[in-house]
Amino acid sequence: HAKIRKLVDLLPPEQREVVILRHYADMSFKEISALTRVSINTALGRMRYALINIRKIMEEREVVI
Repeated sequence: HAKIRKLVDLLPPEQREVVILRHYADMSFKEISALTRVSINTALGRMRYALINIRKIMEEREVVI
């Protein structure tokens, strides 16, 4: 979806990176943590906050997917 990609582009860089690697590159969190040199928990946390931020942006902009 183009709408989703636009929302992802609005995320902070560290969160955006995890979302792209997970959903567009289909990488596991283990692979993401190795590539980005952070712990798995940090990668998971970044994804969690990315999803929270995407929901917040959608509400603020009244985006419907």
